[in-house]
Amino acid sequence: MNFKRVYTSTKTYFVLSFLALVLLVFTSTMAYKQIVVMQKSAEMVSHSLHVYNGISLLTAHYTEADSEEFRDALLKSDKSENVFKAYREEGRVIMDSLMHLLEDDPSQIKRLQSVKGLLGDLYNQLQDLDNTNLETDDTLLQYRDAQKSVISITLYQIRSLKGDILREEQRLMHLRQETYESDKSLAPLLLLLLAFLALLVFILSFLRMYRNKLRIRESENFLRNVLGTTDNVVNYYEPIFNEDNDIVDFIIVYANACNRDYFGLDPDDMLGKTVLEVFPFFEGHDAFSKFLECYNTQEKVKFEIEMTMNGSHMWFESLVTTLSNGILVTARNITAQEQAKNTQLKLKKRLENQNLKLLDNRALLANIFKSISHIVMHFKSIRNANNEIIDFQVLFVNDRINPVRGDIPEEIKNRNVSDVFPEIFKTGVFEHLVNAIDNNKTVKYDVPYEKEGKTHWFSATAIKLGDGVTVTIRETTDEKEKSDQLLQLNEQLVIRNSILNDAESIAKIGSFLWYKDSDTSELSDNFYRILGFSPNEFLSSSKKYRDFIHPEDLPIYDMRLKESISGLTSDEFTYRIITNKGKIKYLKTNGQFLDKDGQTVMIGVVQDVTQTIRAAEELRKSNAELQQSNAELESFNRVASHDLQEPLRKIQLFISRIEDMEGETFSEKGSNYFVKVKNASERMQNLIQNLLAYSRIDSSKTDLERVDLNDVLLKVQEDLANTIKDTEAEIVLDKLPDIHGVFFQMEQLFANLLANALKYRSKTSLPKIEIQSSKVSNAELPTGFRTTSQEYYKIIVSDNGIGFDKKHTEKIFEVFQRLHQKTEYTGTGIGLAICKKIVENHNGYIYAKGTLGAGAQFIIFLPA
Repeated sequence: MNFKRVYTSTKTYFVLSFLALVLLVFTSTMAYKQIVVMQKSAEMVSHSLHVYNGISLLTAHYTEADSEEFRDALLKSDKSENVFKAYREEGRVIMDSLMHLLEDDPSQIKRLQSVKGLLGDLYNQLQDLDNTNLETDDTLLQYRDAQKSVISITLYQIRSLKGDILREEQRLMHLRQETYESDKSLAPLLLLLLAFLALLVFILSFLRMYRNKLRIRESENFLRNVLGTTDNVVNYYEPIFNEDNDIVDFIIVYANACNRDYFGLDPDDMLGKTVLEVFPFFEGHDAFSKFLECYNTQEKVKFEIEMTMNGSHMWFESLVTTLSNGILVTARNITAQEQAKNTQLKLKKRLENQNLKLLDNRALLANIFKSISHIVMHFKSIRNANNEIIDFQVLFVNDRINPVRGDIPEEIKNRNVSDVFPEIFKTGVFEHLVNAIDNNKTVKYDVPYEKEGKTHWFSATAIKLGDGVTVTIRETTDEKEKSDQLLQLNEQLVIRNSILNDAESIAKIGSFLWYKDSDTSELSDNFYRILGFSPNEFLSSSKKYRDFIHPEDLPIYDMRLKESISGLTSDEFTYRIITNKGKIKYLKTNGQFLDKDGQTVMIGVVQDVTQTIRAAEELRKSNAELQQSNAELESFNRVASHDLQEPLRKIQLFISRIEDMEGETFSEKGSNYFVKVKNASERMQNLIQNLLAYSRIDSSKTDLERVDLNDVLLKVQEDLANTIKDTEAEIVLDKLPDIHGVFFQMEQLFANLLANALKYRSKTSLPKIEIQSSKVSNAELPTGFRTTSQEYYKIIVSDNGIGFDKKHTEKIFEVFQRLHQKTEYTGTGIGLAICKKIVENHNGYIYAKGTLGAGAQFIIFLPA
């Protein structure tokens, strides 16, 4: 592959060439201008010489009139007329020539005009002299002498004007000679300077191009080394077009050595072949369309591809970029990454399961703390600069403290013990706590507490935990009289293993420790109980445990056990056992291998999930019953949408006809009854339609799409345009977000809220509805609501209407619940229930706030 053709930029050479061309044009232009200036100067000098020549001819012309020979020639009667005509024509030619030469000089033209006039006078005077007959009259002879004197005067005047013209031309000639000399001396210097600049640019351009050539060679060698040592597949393709100028394939122009490493293809054999010929599976594949997309759009395209070649299954991350006349494809092998990702997903799944179990255990412990009658607290040490404990901070306390002291746990958490329990510094309890931490031992002590005039005794156990202490307190007032019972209760609270055993029993969990090398097991007491035995009634091992496995599940159990032992891994699985008492139970097992004192052991748990599996079966049956119920609901919808509305439509039709035909004959009382019947039928129709709308809100979420709430509000305002106009309502909207939802349900939600705001408007002011939107974290949602997203859109619909009493905050969202009489406001009491169902169908939450007489707010949270 010719790398220079692919990656060499021509920008630098273009700039240098353009600069050299500009300088050449500039040099030529300056030289041309200088030559033109010199030529013009020469032409002006030549022009002055022509003027001198014309003036000389003029001088000779009028001087000829002063000669006696010329005058004698004019006096000869036979030739005078021809001589005079020739002389006069000669003068005209000379004057025309001078007038043409001096046409650009107004002052000289003016002088020539005067000379031309004098020449005319001279010609007339000569003609008068020619017409005098000297032989007939002596007086005429005297007149001839006088005429000669006049001619001499005219000639003098012509000489004077000729002298002025000549002096002006001499002045101009001097200036033109100076200009010519200046241009003549400047031209060689300018040409030499421009030639030097052109040579300088040429040298600089040559050096620049030479250095670039060296850089190109270095870059080419570097790029070859990079492409030869990289772990990525780097190929360069150029398109192949058909007769319609459509790309049908690409020809391989370059391929690096990684093609051999990953695909078993020799790069040299690939050159000149087409992509579909070398990689036939690309035909119709998304990867080939990515090549076309990159070439056609001239933009980078990135994608991942999974392929199998030479029996190897691989993943590649490909980047396609345009380069020169083709595309450069760089593919990075991410097989190890994908395999690691799959392994990570499995580990993540196991971790999630373990976290769930941990959460269950935490919940179990929390329930235990709530159910036991003991006060459990944990204090964190507060030390001074000398590392001495001077106080404690309350980190945990259970609810059992409330009946004893009246304290609320949430209010005393994170406060100092000296602030909450100052009496411990007087009763010696503080020293017991410090002793438990400093000496890392369990400290037991008794403490009295005065309550309602009676002394109550409490027994406390302080156990170090980190840099703090966990204190378990129980009332021992009655146990003072029953020391044996005190010991039993104290053991139950102090010994952690007892608590764990209780927890296992409650959760129906058993634990085990299996030694792989010796095939011996240690089972917890509850594990024995799950198997139908009292504790430690037999010596357990994997072979012994197989006796409890249900025969039908024994093959899969053996297979999973073999996989665990060979790979030292354990995945959760469920199987059946037959207990010692003949009961069939479902057990779920999970564990992990550890190294303990140089031995490979598995620590794990088993859980009796019999009730869970049976509950799942019951749930399946319940789902079937629910489907039957949904079918019945669909049947109700059909009845409500047709069978109930059909007679109602007939009733409304007959009411309309009776009103048209008999309405004017009704009595006042009959008319009132008739209006009530008509209103009742309309309410019935609205009730049926709202019930249908409520029942048809689908919660399956199969038709969710991106919904622009701005479009939804625009549609709702168009539908309510008449009501908005009639009530002169003002609607103020924020920029609303896009959500993932159902368009018509969102339309119904906001239509109900806006219609409610317009219906329950104030009678003293024009209605104003504001809709505000913001993005918040899920921490702002109510504690009892189970969030499905990290962020939510908070949408507030506010109005200045009649509002409602705070005690009705929950009631307004219930079906058929109305806060006003039907005579005050129309409605069915289902609109807000529909709103709540729509929001919940979108995994959201809605609640209302209102003040009687001061408007209402409906706050909606939808997943972002």
